[in-house]
Amino acid sequence: MTEPQVTLAQRREALLVQCAMQRIEAARELTALRSPGGSGGGMDVKTPLTIAGVVLGMIATRAGKVLPMLTAGLTLIKVVGSVRSLLRR
Repeated sequence: MTEPQVTLAQRREALLVQCAMQRIEAARELTALRSPGGSGGGMDVKTPLTIAGVVLGMIATRAGKVLPMLTAGLTLIKVVGSVRSLLRR
């Protein structure tokens, strides 16, 4: 069996539609991230205080290897929050 031939114009139109859908989704995500207290980010009031306490503790003890791990951990928390908000939809 042969598949129907897709013309270049049809492929281009499909890609344009796909790009438009991706732009709409990106705009939604950006709006969610920018909204204060919204579902974007997943941080509450205690989180910044906890982060500040950990940073001050590291400065007080002068732990040099902990700071890169903290940076990676904070990045992971942000990614998990974003993925969690995507899964809620």
